[in-house]
Amino acid sequence: MRYKGRIDKTPARMPASPTNSRNTYRFTDGSDRTKVSFELNANKPYIPVRINDTGPFWFILDSGADSNIVDTQTAKALGIPLKDPWESRGGGEETVTSAVGSNVSLGVGSLELHHAEIDVVPVNAAISSAEGRIVNGLLGYDFFKLFMIEVDYMQHQVSIQEPKEFQPHSEAVAIPIQIIRGSILASAAVTMSERRIPGSFLIDTAWRSALTFTSPFVAAEKLLQSVSSTVDSITGMGIGGTTVDTLARVPALELEQYSIENILANFSHAKAGVLSQEDFSGIIGAEILRKFKVTFDYAQYRMILEPNATFAEPHEFDMAGLFITSEGEDLRKFRIGYVIEDSPAAQAGVRVGDEIETIDDRPASAFSLEQVRVMFKEGEGREHSIGITRGAQRFRVSLTLKRII
Repeated sequence: MRYKGRIDKTPARMPASPTNSRNTYRFTDGSDRTKVSFELNANKPYIPVRINDTGPFWFILDSGADSNIVDTQTAKALGIPLKDPWESRGGGEETVTSAVGSNVSLGVGSLELHHAEIDVVPVNAAISSAEGRIVNGLLGYDFFKLFMIEVDYMQHQVSIQEPKEFQPHSEAVAIPIQIIRGSILASAAVTMSERRIPGSFLIDTAWRSALTFTSPFVAAEKLLQSVSSTVDSITGMGIGGTTVDTLARVPALELEQYSIENILANFSHAKAGVLSQEDFSGIIGAEILRKFKVTFDYAQYRMILEPNATFAEPHEFDMAGLFITSEGEDLRKFRIGYVIEDSPAAQAGVRVGDEIETIDDRPASAFSLEQVRVMFKEGEGREHSIGITRGAQRFRVSLTLKRII
C-alpha cells in the first residue's frame, strides 16, 4: 500500500521545521508529547485521528508516504474543498486522480497538526477491499519529519514527541537513514546462494510483506537464479492496483547487527510504479518492522531498533493458497481474488471469483478479513470446511493447510 513519487538520488534533505513548513502544530495539554493506542491490521498500525475536530477516523501510520493524506471520500463527506487535481502512483502500475485540500487539522491524542494544504487521495477506494476495513487517510512524511515517533508493536502504542537528544537503550541499535524526497532508506544486505548482496532499502511501516525487491534489482542481481522454490501470487493492493510477485525464501537479511533469517521475500516483475524504479533495491516492510520497537528520529537521521518477543518467530504465507478480498458496506463479504497453482485451495476446486459464505460452519461475516487471513496462515495440517457460492451454485470444500513456500 503506497503513495510515492520517484525516488531521485538527490542529496538528503533536512526535515522542515514547523515554522518553515506548510504545517503547524501544538500539544493542547501544554506538553511536548502524546501517546495513542493503535490497531494492527495486515501488520500496519491504524491510528485514531480527528479531522477538523470530528471523528475519530482511522489513518495508517505510513513511513513510505511522502505526505499526509486524507481519503477522497472522507474529505468530501466532511465538506473539505478540493482543488488542483493531479495523478498519484503507488504500489501497482496504475495512477489515480488526486487533489489538494485546504485548511485541514488532524488531531492525534493531545497533538493538533494544522495543514494549510493537504493531499487528498482515493486511498480507501484503492485498498479497503484488501485491508478489510475503512482507510480514512495516511500519516506520512509531513508527520514523521516533525517528531520523534516510537512504534511499540507489542504494546500497540505510538509515542509522539518533539525531537530531542537521547541515548537509545543498551539493547537497541541506531541505524543511519537517508531522507530523500519524503522517503527513508537504509543500507542492508541479503544473503543468497552464499552471496552477500548489499542494497538500499525503503523502510515502510505500511508495506504488509517482510521484504520486497524491485524488478530492476531482481534483474541486475539475477536474484531468481539464486532460489530453488518459488510461487507466484498477488501480494497486496496499493493505490496503483494489485501487485503480483514471485515469492521465495531468502536465507538472511542483515540490518546493521541484526540478522533476520529465512525470510519470505517478494521478487517484483513490475514494469511501472514504485517497484519498477532503479534508484533503490527494495522495501523492508512491516512483517520485519513489527519484530522490533521502532523509533523514527528524522532530525538525527536515524531509525532505532530494539527487538521484541516476536523477533525469532517464523515468516509464514497463506497455507490455503488464496488471496482474499472483502466487499460490502461492512467489508464482511469475502471473495477469492487469486488462487495459487497446486495449492490446497486449487486442489479443492476453489476458483477466482468464488464467494466464501461459511468457514467451519460459521457465517463468513462473523470474521474480519484479518481473522480469516490469520486462520489460513497458521497450523499446517489443520482442516477447514469452506462454504462456497459460485453464481447459483452453493457447495462445500475441505482445505487442509500446507506450507506452500
